[in-house]
Amino acid sequence: MENRGDKTQKEGFVAGIPVQSENIAFTADEMIACAKCGKENPPNRANCLYCATPIDLPEERKLEARLNLRPLENWEKGFNLVFISSTVDADAARAARYLSIDPEIFSKMLAVSNPFPIARLESKADAEIAVEKLKNFGLSTSVVNDETLKVDKMPTRLRGIEFRDESIAVTTFNTDDRIQIAREDLVLIVAGSMIESKTESVEKRKKKETKLLQETETTSDEKLIDIFSGNDMTGFRIPTNGFDFSCLGSEKGLLASANMDRLLEKLLQFSPVAEVVDEYRLIVNILSTVWEVDQHKDFHGLTRTGIGRSGFANVSRTSNLTQFTKYSRLQRHIL
Repeated sequence: MENRGDKTQKEGFVAGIPVQSENIAFTADEMIACAKCGKENPPNRANCLYCATPIDLPEERKLEARLNLRPLENWEKGFNLVFISSTVDADAARAARYLSIDPEIFSKMLAVSNPFPIARLESKADAEIAVEKLKNFGLSTSVVNDETLKVDKMPTRLRGIEFRDESIAVTTFNTDDRIQIAREDLVLIVAGSMIESKTESVEKRKKKETKLLQETETTSDEKLIDIFSGNDMTGFRIPTNGFDFSCLGSEKGLLASANMDRLLEKLLQFSPVAEVVDEYRLIVNILSTVWEVDQHKDFHGLTRTGIGRSGFANVSRTSNLTQFTKYSRLQRHIL
């Protein structure tokens, strides 16, 4: 005789209560085969679940696709979703939920006056779908991939600038080449800073326990100015250290940091038509939620800390130099 409990279990009931009120699974007809590996995927994925190849979704399914919001490592090549503008009735709350961003942080991102990365995605397919989805929420965005920003190539460092009547002559740091930029050809000025920290520590390790014996931390903050001409996408960089401020004439002061501020003002006076981006220092913390600063840790092995005492030495370093370069290049790319 068939057990009554077995029968109800087979019919999708437990103790007379339905296990599932509706069928939430995709049918076999709805599944989409990957063009590369041939495996079936649910129609709400932009990329293959098995080989990560972009899936050619039907138009009616694209906006339903789930984003792969896996945080990317700095060395990975991603696709940056860049906020440009929003409508008066934009639904920022829904957009924040869609991107899994804290609403307060998202609000600060949208308040930035220049193009700003709000997400870094793994695939172009995901990024393009996100652009269309955010458009429905009243947000205008663009996709800029990491390859375009070319952060492996640093801006050309400058040693000096000479202001002329209708142009400036910039001198490169290592080669002493002189390059002339016409007044109307200076299109973008980006002010920022290079913030680096170093932490040296010595630890004593015993079994599974670690005890900190000593720690020293140093931090440096150096102002930077990037300038771009009309046909240049990599830019020239003016550093605080090693730059000749004699171009300021009688306005040159004793402090290099103050001279950088005066030089920025002089560049603005020289080319009033150039776009100016000078809020990096105010938004660096928000920017770090999308583009993390570089972190590196070196292990120096066993070292003496005193008479008869020793421990394992470590040196941890952080730097925002790559982050600022990406931000600066992004402004040039969107210009």
